[in-house]
Amino acid sequence: MPIFSGKFFEILIGRGTGTLWKLLSKIAILYILEPIFTVVFIVNMTIIWEKVMSTLRGQVFKRMLIQKVEFYDRYKVNELSSLLTSDLGSLKDVIVGTIFILFSLSTELAPVLGLLMVSVSVLVAVFKRSTVPIFKVHGKTLASISNCATETFSAIRTVRSFAGEKRQMLMFGNLGELSVGTMTSFIGYTFTLTFAVQGAVNTLGDLRGTFAAVERINSVLSAVETDVPLAYSLRKELEAEQGDTKLQFIYNDEYLSKTEPRNFHYKSMPRSFTDGCSLAWSGDICLEDVYFSYPLRSDVEVLNGLNLTLKCGKITALVGPSGSGKSTIVQLLACFYEPTRGRLTVAGEDVRAFDKREWARAVSIVNQEPVLFSVSVGENIAYGLPDQDVSTEDIMKAAKAANAHDFIISLPQGYDTQVGERGSLLSGGQKQRVAIARALLKNAPILILDEATSALDAVSERLVQEALDHLMKGRTSLVIAHRLSTVQNAHQIAVCSDGRIAELGTHLELIAKNGRGMPWSLSSLFHLLLVAVTHKDNKGKSIRATTQ
Repeated sequence: MPIFSGKFFEILIGRGTGTLWKLLSKIAILYILEPIFTVVFIVNMTIIWEKVMSTLRGQVFKRMLIQKVEFYDRYKVNELSSLLTSDLGSLKDVIVGTIFILFSLSTELAPVLGLLMVSVSVLVAVFKRSTVPIFKVHGKTLASISNCATETFSAIRTVRSFAGEKRQMLMFGNLGELSVGTMTSFIGYTFTLTFAVQGAVNTLGDLRGTFAAVERINSVLSAVETDVPLAYSLRKELEAEQGDTKLQFIYNDEYLSKTEPRNFHYKSMPRSFTDGCSLAWSGDICLEDVYFSYPLRSDVEVLNGLNLTLKCGKITALVGPSGSGKSTIVQLLACFYEPTRGRLTVAGEDVRAFDKREWARAVSIVNQEPVLFSVSVGENIAYGLPDQDVSTEDIMKAAKAANAHDFIISLPQGYDTQVGERGSLLSGGQKQRVAIARALLKNAPILILDEATSALDAVSERLVQEALDHLMKGRTSLVIAHRLSTVQNAHQIAVCSDGRIAELGTHLELIAKNGRGMPWSLSSLFHLLLVAVTHKDNKGKSIRATTQ
């Protein structure tokens, strides 16, 4: 176009060769073809860029998933999710900034351009039946990407306990590919409008002789569509590298090469080639002289020389006041954290020698408030084996064993019924039974029940307890409970106090130790164990059993 413009002026002043009308016809053809080829070029470049962004998001998502649990203690879920979608937030700033630039470049053309934008908005409103679905699908896709990341990070302990990282990565990758497809329609429509406005500005600028302003405005319009996403992403990367060293795991390959193997495999000791899950079916689980402080509270010692043995195939009840270390024991058994000192062993082998995903197959956890994903009931149960294609028969078998089948088939779509965000469309008892079915399908040798029935009504508790009794058969089970009915069936009761096991034995053994021959009932004993493990007699002496 600049070449033809130069020839045009040469002909006007008498220095050029050729006819004016022939040159004008060529210019007219270029005016028609330029927007078409430009739209095709930019649409394809944008699709390529979107594919690159999708790949980058997937890589960042993967790097986040391999971080230790303490990483998720340090950062908020919204902060992590925003790292995957923050580039979208630049759109508003770009539009507002562009309008100011246009008005500053040409006070004559900017109002005309503003009028054209209003006209385009009117056209969009008139043809909204065809345009709204394009923007709606694109918006839903971007929202799905953000929701997937948020749900994964907020439920990271559940993801880790089922070794579901690969499944979450695959889901995130599929959404990224879908976003590329929706972007094709979105960008095609957007750039058609952009170059329609740009063509009108060219024409009006030519007629009014404001070529310089036209060229500058066109450069602004073009730069907004192509340069800003790249510049914004590069700026964000530089800011992250220079100003936020806490998030260097995303950008620093050297940092990743050091931490990725350590996060996938415990590297504090040589790797064991023994199957930890198989060992757990036949060996005792031991916490040996364990000390532990949470990484963000390293000055507070939660466990202080704790010793506890979970006998293979037996039920151990863990009781104690709040803050005594019960939940911390669960976190260590699940290998969410490593002991500060001491070790956790299975059949005599340190679990730090096992692959994390391998150990995740050995432990099932059913919490007081189970975490369900915003998919169907059947998919939530199938999450017990996230890397396998689970048959409908296996899902139904697990649901029946968990006393969940009857209520599931009464739902509107049966096993295909969506459970809502974190299972919000199900009652507490229903969510608990779905979680138990998921644990049954996993079929892990170690079972941890963290107050699994404490928040249920009497009817739901009975159904859930029946399912739990079925689940605990033949498994090494640790039951954290505040209810007498749960404790009385345990093979041994461990009383946790001040980060140690203060008392250990059957309820009859504990009665003999604490009662000094007094006729304590089990109910009285349970109350005694919960209040503080110590009991003052009439002489003011402290009665405390010897730690076993």
